[in-house]
Amino acid sequence: MSFLARISGSIRPISITATRYYTSGAVSAESIITRLKNDRKTFMKEKKQPDLNVVKGLLSDFTYYTKSANFVEGQSEEEACMSVLQKAIKRRQDSVSQYEAGGRPELAEQERVELKVLQSYLPEQMSPELIEQELRGIIQETGASTSRDIGKVMKAWKHDAATADRKVVSDIVKKLLK
Repeated sequence: MSFLARISGSIRPISITATRYYTSGAVSAESIITRLKNDRKTFMKEKKQPDLNVVKGLLSDFTYYTKSANFVEGQSEEEACMSVLQKAIKRRQDSVSQYEAGGRPELAEQERVELKVLQSYLPEQMSPELIEQELRGIIQETGASTSRDIGKVMKAWKHDAATADRKVVSDIVKKLLK
C-alpha cells in the first residue's frame, strides 16, 4: 500500500470562505460585474445570442483591462467596469456612424442593437434639460461669457461621465456660450 493511500483516509478538505469588502462611495443593490455575469448565464439558458455575445465581450474586455498596464492600482472594480463599458459604447457609436457613411445599413443596425444592450448597464442618464439647468448655474459661478471659457465650465462640471455624457455636456456648453 502506498504512502498516499494510507494517509488519504485521514485527510479532510478544509473549506475557507473569503469575503471581499468594497468601500466605493455609493452602495448599489447589485454591482455591474455581478449583473453581467448573471446576465451571461441567463442569456446562455435563453439562447439570446446577440445579447450573449455583447456581455461576453464586455466581460472579456474588463478582464483584459484589469490585467493590462492601463489599470490604476487603487481603482475599484465598479470604476474599472464603468470605464470599459463607456469605451465599448463609444466604439459602437463610432462604428454606427462609419457604417452609415459607408452605405452599410445592416451592419449599422447590428451595432445599434449591441449599443442598446450596452446602454442598459449604464446608470440612469441626466436629461439634457437638467444638464442645461446645472450648466447655467456653473456659468454664473465661474463668470464664463465667451467660447474661450468652455474649459472653465467643463472643469467645474462635477458629474460622472456615466450619468451625463461629456459630449452632450460640451455641446450644451458651446450652445450656451455662443
